[in-house]
Order: sequence, then C-alpha cells, then structure tokens
Amino acid sequence: MNFGIIFYTILGILSLLIGIYLLQYFILLSIIFFIGSFINVVFIHKEYSLNKSDKTEYDENSIPDEIIIKYSRSGTIIAIATYCIFLILGLFFLLGFNFKFTGTAIVVLFILLGFTGYFIFKIISQVKKISQIVISINGKGIQIKNNKRYLWNEIQLEKIIVKRLVSRESKHDYKPEINYLYFFHNNEKIEIKIDDFDITDYQLAQVLKICRARFNNSDLTQL
Repeated sequence: MNFGIIFYTILGILSLLIGIYLLQYFILLSIIFFIGSFINVVFIHKEYSLNKSDKTEYDENSIPDEIIIKYSRSGTIIAIATYCIFLILGLFFLLGFNFKFTGTAIVVLFILLGFTGYFIFKIISQVKKISQIVISINGKGIQIKNNKRYLWNEIQLEKIIVKRLVSRESKHDYKPEINYLYFFHNNEKIEIKIDDFDITDYQLAQVLKICRARFNNSDLTQL
C-alpha cells in the first residue's frame, strides 16, 4: 500500500477521534477536527486515483473528440475544507469575543471580521473554480481558458516538462517537482502549470500525442 495512503489514514482516524472527544466541550472546535478527518479521506482518494491513473493507457478510441481539463476537484475540495477550518476559527473567536467600546477592542473586532470575511471570499472563489474550464484540447489545437485557440499547425514541441525547485539551503535535499504543459506557438514559449488540474502529467502527455496524430491524419486525408 502507498505510504501516503497509510499516513493519511492514520491522521484521519486521529482527527476523527479528537473531534468526537471535543464534542462534549467545544462543538465548533470538534467540527474543525471532523473537517480535518474529511480532508484526509479526500487525500486518500486523491493518492489512490493518481496511482491508478498513472497505469492507464489511452488509445485513439478511448479519447473523445475534445478533452476538457478543469481544476482538480479533489484539490478544490481540500482547499474549501481548509478555508472552512479557518472560517470556523474566526467564528469561534468572534462568538467568544467580549466586546467593549475601547480602541483595542474595536481593532481586534475589525481584525477578526476581516479574517473571517477573507476566508469566506476564498471559499466562494474556490467554488467558482469547480466548473471553470482551464484547457481544451482537440484535433484543431489547444485553447487556454477563454483565449483564442492555438492551432496545431502553429504549435511546435508540445510536451510535458518537469521543473525542480532548488534553493541554496536545500541543494542536496528533496527537490519538489512541478509539471508544466510546454509548447511553442509561432516562436512564443507557452508554459502552463498542470499540477492543480484534474489530469495527471502522464495522461496529458498521451492526450497531446493522440490529438496531434489526429490533426496530422486529417491533413493527410485532405491531400
């Protein structure tokens, strides 16, 4: 079993038990741990899906005419749940705040209101991202958000590249990897970070290869 799945399972069980224990004392704080347990369940599902997706082989018949890529649903859910934790913390402090008409109390109240309002805004922003189309790929080309579609005959060297984050302090330590969709359009380099999307780098590499082949084959049939 994947180490990440084991880790998130243990963490999720601990969060659930703490949440149950706190129910008799602080309901709002117990909800935070229940949310934490839920986040770990989503992480487990995400780890399992990634391991399964990396073994999936696509072919010409398994890919629809157009591939729609959105932000990762599991990543968005995790972000919303995390922001909910901070929102509940803000509400917890607001409900327990003993307001008095003093300068310090007013400043603290505005800080708490601003803190709570900020995470309400972040939750709404994440909810809007769920249905947003980020990349569309078909036999004509690649479209990013609402921009004009880049046509295959104007695209070169399309591929997935990996960049590793290196700092002076961690030259010999683990280097985090970031995956990008990379191509040239009329000699302009285009790079789009894809780690936050609902498709893996391996899947997207296969999609690019198949859609490019469809375009090449359509060109041949028109000759």
